[in-house]
Amino acid sequence: MSIHGVIFIDIVSLGFIILVVNLVRKHRLTQGFALIWLFAIVSLMVIVTIPGVMDLITLAVGAIFPASAISLLAFVFIFLMLIVISMHISIISKRQVDLIQSMAIFELSKKEQEEE
Repeated sequence: MSIHGVIFIDIVSLGFIILVVNLVRKHRLTQGFALIWLFAIVSLMVIVTIPGVMDLITLAVGAIFPASAISLLAFVFIFLMLIVISMHISIISKRQVDLIQSMAIFELSKKEQEEE
């Protein structure tokens, strides 16, 4: 990759790091997700900045072009993030159902007490 491409990707990555830190600071992103995103961003910066690492990963995944290897890694990362987010949504949905049921039972018992 050309030096201009490396510099561009590093500048964009630094922008994403600032974005993630700002989202955590404003409580719009949890620290756990922030760590995952920061790990991905820093990994991309290392892979792109150090030419030997990019060549090694290209050979390891069996790609011909380095851009194909990076695209494959991005696809795998996005797929894993979808699974993690789906798990969190499932957990939150279960908690919501439990909370609604508890509230309904509480309101029913309160109504029964008022009738007595």
